[in-house]
Amino acid sequence: MTARAALGLWGLLAVGAVGACRAQVPPPATEPAPTLRERAFAAERAERFAEAADAFLALARAEPRHVDWVVAAGRCLGRCGRLEEAADLLVAARRTFPGSIEVDTTLAKTYLLLAEQPETMAPRVRWAEAAELAAQVLEAAPDDEESRLILAQATYLLGDAARARAEAEEAVRRHPGRSGAHVLLGRIAMDRFAALLRRHAEEQPEGQAAADLVAAIDAERQLATRSFRRAAELAPERAHPHVALAQLALLDRRTAAARAHLLDALAIDPDTPFEHRLFDQELDWQQRRTAYAEALRRYDQGGAALPAKRATLQWYEARALYDGGQWRAARDGFAAALAAKPEATHSHYYLALCHYRLGDLDAATRDAAAYARVGAAAFADVVRGLPGDTRGEVGAIVQFLADRAFRAGDIAASRDLNHVIACLADSADAWNNHAFLCRETGQFEAALASYLHAQEKEPDSPQLLNDTAVVLHYHLPPTPANRAKAAGLYERAIQLADKLLANAQVQGVARDRARQAKADATANLAALAAK
Repeated sequence: MTARAALGLWGLLAVGAVGACRAQVPPPATEPAPTLRERAFAAERAERFAEAADAFLALARAEPRHVDWVVAAGRCLGRCGRLEEAADLLVAARRTFPGSIEVDTTLAKTYLLLAEQPETMAPRVRWAEAAELAAQVLEAAPDDEESRLILAQATYLLGDAARARAEAEEAVRRHPGRSGAHVLLGRIAMDRFAALLRRHAEEQPEGQAAADLVAAIDAERQLATRSFRRAAELAPERAHPHVALAQLALLDRRTAAARAHLLDALAIDPDTPFEHRLFDQELDWQQRRTAYAEALRRYDQGGAALPAKRATLQWYEARALYDGGQWRAARDGFAAALAAKPEATHSHYYLALCHYRLGDLDAATRDAAAYARVGAAAFADVVRGLPGDTRGEVGAIVQFLADRAFRAGDIAASRDLNHVIACLADSADAWNNHAFLCRETGQFEAALASYLHAQEKEPDSPQLLNDTAVVLHYHLPPTPANRAKAAGLYERAIQLADKLLANAQVQGVARDRARQAKADATANLAALAAK
């Protein structure tokens, strides 16, 4: 694990997830302050962070000497991903409110978040800025928990593990009842545990050296375990300590214990990110179905269960049922998950196959086409990733549904399913079929793109050249560039057709196609020139 990756995993500070929140239109500064305050805090409680940030910014304009509004605005800007804006606001606030612990701490957290962004070219600069700010706060307020955690985190990311551990231990000493310090100490110990395990495997020491190394490994294992367990006790609403315990168990090759910890995490937050393949590889479908059903039961018992989070567990339970061939129960589970969480679009894939197995071909076509519309290339990747026999079977099902939709007059569904087939086959014929269906349904830009794909596979086809030119000529804006491209394609089609017709070995269907392509391209070129 890299240092940058570790930062996102820790989740120590109350900064929340950085989301792709759209900026809202700021409320007018003339809005009464009490109304703005109510709206700002209500939006933040509802996790509408962009809206909350704009309301707090308006409050800061209305009451420019009120530091709480600036801090709240910076906090919410960070939580909705407007990190540069948050940093600029808080840097300016340091001049207006010198010595403000809240401003400095929020800015330090913002720097840590900025360092996590993929576009950040020099994360070490941000880590160093965060560490410096946190150290300044601690000089004035040694008991400030967040600043000490920031300092420990930043110094660890900068590679000073000894200082990071000392700061984490100090945080635990000063704040034994707070989970963040225990999580941080546990993470440092677990990383050290993993490093010592690697060293043992590489060096394979003997005698006293082996005994000393094993003792060090066990000490880090125990410290990490104690720390994460204590964090879980102190913050029962947080899933992260349970995930960390699972990671620790995996390092120790205790997969059953890891699964138990992961189920604890899912019962708290069903959207906890982890590799569900750990369940797939170790459990049969009945065991997986039971595990996910139990996690769902425990989540519901926790109170205030959210439908979208319940849907995650419903989805995984349905997938277990699907793997067991329980088509009807799996169909109902995927349908329930999709209804509660429409963004769970992979449900369409499984629903289509369940409907197909149950003989409901109309429903199978509907869901397969819906999934294709989400992303034909991704659909094709799913099929491509299946085992050999299953890959061929599912590919044949998609082709069958596409052909059936065309015969039934559902050209749009056939188009979308043929897009999947084109991505899978990547042949001139497949791309040509998709291009034709796009043209028939008025998707002319998509038609052009697929004709160009077909040309890449068969560059000397007069028919493809003519059909591509037709889209440019008749269906796209008649710009000089499009007209020139169409003319060139028509001329090339005629030349290639003449070449084929001059070859005595080209007979039968191939000769008829060349003759027809030449006639079509000649007529179209004349029509283009007449305009």
